[in-house]
Amino acid sequence: MKTHPAETSPAGESGARPGGLLGVVLSKIKTKGPRYVMVSVVNVIVGASMLFVLQRWMRPTVANVVAVAIGAVPAFYMSRAWVWGKRGKSHLKKEIIPFWSFTIAGLIMSTALISFVDNHTTNRLAILFAQLCAFGILWVLRFFLLDKLFHVEIYEDDTPDDD
Repeated sequence: MKTHPAETSPAGESGARPGGLLGVVLSKIKTKGPRYVMVSVVNVIVGASMLFVLQRWMRPTVANVVAVAIGAVPAFYMSRAWVWGKRGKSHLKKEIIPFWSFTIAGLIMSTALISFVDNHTTNRLAILFAQLCAFGILWVLRFFLLDKLFHVEIYEDDTPDDD
């Protein structure tokens, strides 16, 4: 069984750090997890508040679309700058498309779930919970997949797309 050099002590014995997939997961959670959670908390508070308030004037599904559309832009920039440490012009294929793909998937899932809940109750808290569940499903996937895409080495020829 091969071990990574960082996982062995000078004597060649296995260290206390787990290797493989578990080691990668734990490392990402320790380094970027707290910042990702804080950005997510801000986004949940803003998005959930908007959804809750907007339901006074519009159907829950429409309120969800508006809340997600408004909240997604600051979510992108907060995640990009604070979690992934990116500055300057955004890269279309490595940052913008993946982020917005997950956002649109969350919008579709949350709108479908909200529509289902809305057909069974008028309780705004139940509708809010439906939105949180839909985005919660994508939350973990987005952390690990977007981290992989955003955390790339920058080389001199790795300029943002012009298209």
